[in-house]
Amino acid sequence: MVIIKGDIKKINLSTSRFRQIIEDGSLYIDKTRMIEHFLNESNSVQLVARHRRLGKSLNMDMLRCFLTCKEDLRHLFKGLYIENSPTWEKAHSAPVYYFSFKELKAESYKKQVLKQVDAHICDLVDPDSLKGYLYRQYEQIMHDTNRASESIKFLMEMTYKLTGKNSYLLIDEYDNLLMANYKSAEYAEIRAFETALLSAAVKDNPYLEKALLTGVMRISHESMVSGLNNIVTYDVFGDDLYTDDYGLTDNEIESLCKLTNVNEDELGQWYNGIRVGAKIIYNIYSVMSYVSRGKFGCYWGKSGTMDMIVGLLNDKRKDTLVKLLSGEHVKVSMVDRISQTHLSQNTGDQSFYSFLVQAGYLALNDSVSSRADTAEVSIPNTELMMVWKNFILENLYINTPKIRTLFDNVNNLDMFSRDIEYFLNDRLSYHDLAVYQNANTVAIHERLYHIFLLGILSAYDDVRCKSPLSNRESGDGQYDILLERPESNYIFESKTTKNPKHLKQLSEMALKQIEDKRYGVEISGDKKLVKIGVAVCGKLCKVVCR
Repeated sequence: MVIIKGDIKKINLSTSRFRQIIEDGSLYIDKTRMIEHFLNESNSVQLVARHRRLGKSLNMDMLRCFLTCKEDLRHLFKGLYIENSPTWEKAHSAPVYYFSFKELKAESYKKQVLKQVDAHICDLVDPDSLKGYLYRQYEQIMHDTNRASESIKFLMEMTYKLTGKNSYLLIDEYDNLLMANYKSAEYAEIRAFETALLSAAVKDNPYLEKALLTGVMRISHESMVSGLNNIVTYDVFGDDLYTDDYGLTDNEIESLCKLTNVNEDELGQWYNGIRVGAKIIYNIYSVMSYVSRGKFGCYWGKSGTMDMIVGLLNDKRKDTLVKLLSGEHVKVSMVDRISQTHLSQNTGDQSFYSFLVQAGYLALNDSVSSRADTAEVSIPNTELMMVWKNFILENLYINTPKIRTLFDNVNNLDMFSRDIEYFLNDRLSYHDLAVYQNANTVAIHERLYHIFLLGILSAYDDVRCKSPLSNRESGDGQYDILLERPESNYIFESKTTKNPKHLKQLSEMALKQIEDKRYGVEISGDKKLVKIGVAVCGKLCKVVCR
């Protein structure tokens, strides 16, 4: 049975505070069965991984409100599922400590964790009233960032010694700091700290009652150390427990549409399709945004950034994206957890596609094969089609082609130096620079025009193209210049003459040389190969293409 509380016309999209939503009479679709699932599950340390805007933070605050013994908030749950559950007896029964890793920064994360711990301690007791062991530990841990990894466990130890009760621990967005710094020099230190912090807090901690962690990613043991093997994960790849607790189910959407006279089929085309196991889940934020505004739009995409994805795309992945944007279902390499090392080094597709699925940008259409490590994915709805088109394609293809000059960044000498290196580095071949005895004038001129043309092509800066290659072995010889673009590959062969009457003949000869020598035969693949013969006489030029 779907329970919907509050005013259908009063939708609060700006808060994840359960108490505020209930007390203000805002629309709320009952998710309190999640509390029962958490408390009844035998695993004491649980990680729920879901993409953004599926209600993770709201559910966590709801759980905090239910359990906390600090303040009696049981009235908030009146009329909701949990009120009639056998687990109701645990309401208002225990210390609960909530931590958010969302705002942690690489330059200050230890101090920020200590600040959150200190706030909880001060809420529990006046630190100046502490004596003996607790006072000494408080002074040493809370004033030494090198001991910050012990702080959460100390908080729970102090709570037990003062109240006789074990604590519930809630950590929201545990992976945010790790994912934000997966390419940074600080990553290894951050990973080591978070592993030590969580190991102390949730592994064999006698003062812990139960723990819930939430985040977007299921990060591999390579990144979080296998010492955290007591954390049981519930994610989009395999979750039979919390399947209905995050996001909106078909039944909930049906009930909501009856109340609001919304067309259920249209809503499904726009916002459903992300799957947890085999079950289709709707994005809460997008659905509520539509109900609030009465207008379909790309609401989920506006709340995040795709900069990280843009940096991970290569030609092969772009080709896959084109197929997905065409509505195809595509088999890709896949694993059920993220390797941040593979992401940072941009090696292999398994972690890349796992990242896209876990982040909610692609839908998993079947289970990950343990034997082949593959799965079928798709872009499941109109909103995600818009996300990909508006963010990825614009970032990659709009305003990227341009002519660069050495003087674009002349006012910044460091960038100016790098730009000069960019133009000079790795463009010329050894054969461009070799000095040959008894070289005639025609050969010298041909080399000069060759390098001039190479310079023009090098100045065209486009992320879709590889830098031009010069004088590389190919087929049965060495081409002059190769430029690879998304739609075609281009090979240039140049000739020079002292007689302008010979220009047309020489350009045809250059073109014929490309064909006879089979230049580009090993790189053309499925792309069209454009052959360009160039003949130059002084300032005159003749070009033929085929």
